[in-house]
Amino acid sequence: MVSRRKILSRSRDDLNLEMSPGYPQAEEEEDVWYNKDKLYKDHIQEVLDKWTQIDDEIWAKVIVLERNRRVAKAYARAPVLTVNGSDDGFDGFRIGLCGFDNPMRDPKTEELKKHIGHGVKVKMDEQGNILVKRVSKCNVYIKSTSNGEETSIGADVLKLPNCALEPDKPVKLFDMKKFQANVNRELRRAYPDRRRLECQCLSALAFVKSEQDLLDCPIWVLIINVVAMDMLKSKLPPVTRSAVDIRNRPRIPVPDEDPYSVASNGGGSGSSGASSGGGSVHQGPPSSRRSDKPPKLPPRDSNHNPYPHHIPKEFKIKMNLANTYPSGIAQS
Repeated sequence: MVSRRKILSRSRDDLNLEMSPGYPQAEEEEDVWYNKDKLYKDHIQEVLDKWTQIDDEIWAKVIVLERNRRVAKAYARAPVLTVNGSDDGFDGFRIGLCGFDNPMRDPKTEELKKHIGHGVKVKMDEQGNILVKRVSKCNVYIKSTSNGEETSIGADVLKLPNCALEPDKPVKLFDMKKFQANVNRELRRAYPDRRRLECQCLSALAFVKSEQDLLDCPIWVLIINVVAMDMLKSKLPPVTRSAVDIRNRPRIPVPDEDPYSVASNGGGSGSSGASSGGGSVHQGPPSSRRSDKPPKLPPRDSNHNPYPHHIPKEFKIKMNLANTYPSGIAQS
């Protein structure tokens, strides 16, 4: 029996991982996806949401799809899991791809499912690698789920034409050492991309016929490596962001009066209690501002000068000359 914790403890000891200092839209139909990234993100999130309920012996979650529609899902606990074309459904040891209902199944998919035959055998070894062996006479293709050039698919698979499996030859569907190297490389970046690594925890197998777009493949399965996700969680934990509604943020308190507004009782700067530059705000209620008395004028000069004391000196001299020589001033 596979133990996820035992694999992880051995991997940490052997490979010395060092850490350097996933479309909010409603789906039209249930279990249907129109975008691969959305499909990957949703299934990864499903595993994370039920993480505490996943037993230690579970090493993978298997999703059965027909084109872009999910028809079944199951957890892999058995040491060897068989995926074939029987109508047995899922019994813990095998997944019969013809044993699930799909009311929207097209005739072409119905015909191709008859040729799946014995399918493949999938297992996880003690190092956390997922091995796959084709035992069917018909083709089985490995499809990449990575968003970038980095992938965790075994090197032997990438050398095969169209990544089509050879009969009775086990290969690494998931290479744990490659994945760990990719994790280390990502962690050395300034901004590690967890989504890129999560997609490498996924493996896809298309049966009988392969299409360029994974969502167009008539019958295929998506295998989520729970051991790899467990390792990724320990090195780069998922960020839990609290959903904050911008409409519910606390409002900024509005001042009693706009300091740059024009006074309402005549426009004089003194009547509003603010300086001429508008830099102060009156703190009283609006009714009290309207009844405020204007400020007192400065006292007059002691010699009863009819002109305010702040009149410029030059202007006073001219006025004195005008009183003495009125005709001269008029001429000037």
